[in-house]
Amino acid sequence: MLIRIIYVSKASSSLPLELKDILAVARKNNPALGVTGAMCLIDGTYLQYLEGKEAVVDVLYEKIESDGRHSAPKLLERRSISERTFPNWAMALLTWNDETKMLFHRFNPDTALDAYAVDPATIDPLIRAWADSKNWMTV
Repeated sequence: MLIRIIYVSKASSSLPLELKDILAVARKNNPALGVTGAMCLIDGTYLQYLEGKEAVVDVLYEKIESDGRHSAPKLLERRSISERTFPNWAMALLTWNDETKMLFHRFNPDTALDAYAVDPATIDPLIRAWADSKNWMTV
């Protein structure tokens, strides 16, 4: 069974090298694991979308929960899916700019740019709207 999880966590460091390392490891390991997804870093908070086989994604999230680069992980959504949203992305990175901020506010109008305050009911539609934009780095 395929599932997706969407979670947020606080970055333990504001250093771009940490984000670069997370992306490099994900892009190296995810294809062999059959995991696809996307992430962004919003004011020191990671927001990540992972999809793949249930057992694999659950184990991966457990590792993230104990990874020192993340603190205070919060699962926003875990659900079965019939198909992947990001079938060709081992791990894409959303560029945080005026367009992506505007989309964030469209789906969360009463929320500051705080991924922890996102309404879980809007997180998937928000990520799909972001996915339709040209603000992704996939390499």
